[in-house]
Amino acid sequence: MVKGYNKADVWDKISWLLEPKEVKERPCVFLSHKKEDKKECRKIVEYLKEAEIDYYLDELDKDLQQAAAQGNSELITESIKKGIRESTHMLVVVSEKTYKSQWVPFEIGYGHSAILDKGLQEGIIENRIKLSVLTLKDISEKQLPDFLQVAYIIRGTKSLNEYISKVTNRLEKSLINESRIFSNNQRSHPLDDVLNWKL
Repeated sequence: MVKGYNKADVWDKISWLLEPKEVKERPCVFLSHKKEDKKECRKIVEYLKEAEIDYYLDELDKDLQQAAAQGNSELITESIKKGIRESTHMLVVVSEKTYKSQWVPFEIGYGHSAILDKGLQEGIIENRIKLSVLTLKDISEKQLPDFLQVAYIIRGTKSLNEYISKVTNRLEKSLINESRIFSNNQRSHPLDDVLNWKL
């Protein structure tokens, strides 16, 4: 079992390049989020990693972090676009804080174009799972704004497991039996403090 790699991390990306073809063909999920939700995102990527899904979490993208430290909006934008283009899926992590973000709406728009529209141009009929919204516990049962309604909506642990099953093209029950994901009914779930378990 080869756990998921963070493709924003130089060392993870090098390790990924040395992997066999079947690992290189795995899905890669770009996590769009407000930086104040970074702690929750780390827990979510650990969950994806165990399910053998690669991901892009910006905190280890040295070019992006350097551009942010310099306040260079052009380089920040280019780094984000590169991360999205190198991903097969986008997962927008949404909380009350997200609505104040300047970057999340940009990432959604660019992700829609780079991931969904690109597939349509290549004759691939994409479905909404490629662009998904994961609501954190604080807003899991609230109505989302229109610009987020274009995506596949994930409201909690139960629907995150269904999402992982669809992204990996594996049965949820098999993933649970192999200890790659946890049942949402499990007494102690690693995402209990982040997501609503029943949705």
